[in-house]
Amino acid sequence: QHLPVSFAYHTLCMPGSLEGLRALSPAEEYLRIVASAAARGLAPPDKTVLITGASGYLGQHLIAHLARTFPTWRLAAAYGGLDTFAEDFGAVCACVQLDLTDGAAVTALVSEVKPDVVLHLAAISSPAVCERDPARARAVNECPPLLAAVPAHACFVFLSTDQVYDGLAAPYTEMSAAAPVNVYGQSKLSFERALTAALPSRSVCLRSSLILGPPTPGRCRKGSFLQFCAERLSAGTATDFFSDEVRSVVWVGDIVSILASLARDGVSPQSAGVYNMGGPERVTRVEVAEAVAAQGGYDAPQLIRPVARSSLPPAARAVASPPDISMDSTKLRSLTGHPATRLAEMVAGAAAAAGASPF
Repeated sequence: QHLPVSFAYHTLCMPGSLEGLRALSPAEEYLRIVASAAARGLAPPDKTVLITGASGYLGQHLIAHLARTFPTWRLAAAYGGLDTFAEDFGAVCACVQLDLTDGAAVTALVSEVKPDVVLHLAAISSPAVCERDPARARAVNECPPLLAAVPAHACFVFLSTDQVYDGLAAPYTEMSAAAPVNVYGQSKLSFERALTAALPSRSVCLRSSLILGPPTPGRCRKGSFLQFCAERLSAGTATDFFSDEVRSVVWVGDIVSILASLARDGVSPQSAGVYNMGGPERVTRVEVAEAVAAQGGYDAPQLIRPVARSSLPPAARAVASPPDISMDSTKLRSLTGHPATRLAEMVAGAAAAAGASPF
């Protein structure tokens, strides 16, 4: 399903128009798109926003929202390897493929975009993948050239993770010690610290919990843990779910609203800093699956098998995982005034968005 082409400023050249030309660098591709818009007499934007990780689950939801809500903004969407992304979203943003380990390309792109706001969502977010290749995980997740290239006037919002906590002293506040137990959490904490040192008065770090929501709007229907649960339950497949890992699961729509508010209002010395970003409840994956079963009318006792991760053999626990990283997110709600969505509302919202299909 394609996004509606209804935002005049963002009606940009599609990738197919470059057939037969040499491959352009990310910065050159961005300039080509902007020049095409200018040639058609479109007015300059009143804000330029650079979004990294734009083809990911959160990124797709965010771009769809920003394009609808702020049609006069210029959205520069840096993405990885999703083949359908530029075609699905090219009508509403400048889509530029970018390798975050290519420091020269990162520097050149930021220099050409000249963003007023950077929303940095990109990461290798699988703890298992990070453990298998820690050097690449750190190169992508820590990305020093991105910080060095940020314009002096720009504000920077970073999507961090609840996995900066060790899971032994929940619920966590922002004053709690950060002590990540795996490479993923370590790399995210490293970028947090570099960011707050480099841009102490114009940056925000959001320590996100597990994100739940409906599938993404593009053709590559990326889903959340809700869709995994619904697919297993609707197929009648009995499935093991961890009963001893606790998170403050958060609704994707809440995160999108928070990011949009920060992009609109900017970051001041008073609002800069680190914030927990979770929902209002402490839940296990068993409880999430049970909520999906209740919504869909599935036989939870037959299909949901609670399993303690701590009971698994060491080989099945190759990646260290913090047991309880539930968080107190009062500080962020006080800043944004945005209410937090509860699990039952998340499940109902995802089901309503899916229509006839299971979530």
